[in-house]
Amino acid sequence: MLEQTIELISDEPSLARALANFLRGLPLDKPTDHRGGAATDMFEVGLCIEDAQRVHSLIHEAASIGRRTAATRSRGLGGFTEAWREYAAYVERHAIFETDTDQEIARMSHAAKVVTDLIGAFNKNDLDRIMTYFTDDAVYHNIPMASVSGLTAIRAVLQGFLGLASQVDWRVRHLAEDDAGVVLTERVDRFLINGKWLELPVMGTFEVVGNKIKAWRDYFDMNQFQSQLVG
Repeated sequence: MLEQTIELISDEPSLARALANFLRGLPLDKPTDHRGGAATDMFEVGLCIEDAQRVHSLIHEAASIGRRTAATRSRGLGGFTEAWREYAAYVERHAIFETDTDQEIARMSHAAKVVTDLIGAFNKNDLDRIMTYFTDDAVYHNIPMASVSGLTAIRAVLQGFLGLASQVDWRVRHLAEDDAGVVLTERVDRFLINGKWLELPVMGTFEVVGNKIKAWRDYFDMNQFQSQLVG
């Protein structure tokens, strides 16, 4: 299905490339009694909400006008629209803040909104947008490494690990805050590197002043990350 979807959304090259990246990864394990060949391989797909919804919209449009691919010429796109609709709904339920409810979003403070918007920018792998969330004198400290301060230094550090990943998928499991603008996050930060998803449990502390983050500290196990890179 991924190959056919890529063909159907070829008018949007960046989105087609994003799907193609997932095909470069290792296929998921199949049941021992599975008899299908490579054509039935399954891959993990990790699109952001907007991209998942856009793929569903494009496939729905293609099906509604009777488009076909070489592999679906005889049977049409039966099941494609439903599959992508279900996937988009799944992503919406699980993206960024896994325990979101409408009431939780409504209760979210301004400081928490700044932090979750920052995480949304990471999930788009948009470094320019990410940098708009920091004060000019912000301090960023990945606790296993030395802290850095100022926009130039923070950008260089972020570029160092974002540049490794073709896709980013950070998920907040829990979020807490106080009245002083300090936001705590328990996250699982996921990076698609060389076709393989790397997952890193992270605890983060964000000090928010106005609309900007003045300090950000992340606590994680560097060995856990490095072992996945070389594994």
